[in-house]
Amino acid sequence: MNKDLITKNGYEKIVKEFKDLLKEKSFWVKEKEIAAQLGDRSENAEYIAAKEQIRNCDKRLRFLDKIINNSEVIDISLIPHTKVNFGSKVVLEDLDTNEEKTFIIVGTFEVDINENKISNKSPFGRALLGKKIDDEFEFEINNRVYEYRVISIQEYNFE
Repeated sequence: MNKDLITKNGYEKIVKEFKDLLKEKSFWVKEKEIAAQLGDRSENAEYIAAKEQIRNCDKRLRFLDKIINNSEVIDISLIPHTKVNFGSKVVLEDLDTNEEKTFIIVGTFEVDINENKISNKSPFGRALLGKKIDDEFEFEINNRVYEYRVISIQEYNFE
């Protein structure tokens, strides 16, 4: 099975969320025990709510556990960023509009459209990988062709 790449920073966030969720789950387990002592569980809103919260925690914990156990943590400081690579911050020029656009290449579970973090596995991420400064390339999506030129490449600082 191929492991998904994840930055060290992204991995640490996932592990922190996992640990925090374990604490939250233990809180809800205690709440469920307290609510169970109040009597009839079938009409006990506190008991039902606590059970639902535990179920939600368990679901998210399973998801995070899969990420933790099926990811390859990459220290991007060990990767050269003379060309677009995993963990690179890339500034592109849209050759149609002369507008500059910045993207950060990250793992699938670190994608954040609001921060222009795109997956290394996405079609656009794959198109960017390996490009060098001043490389021009075309990217087609939804029957529209975009033309870009790579302006700069650097290691992204996650701090």
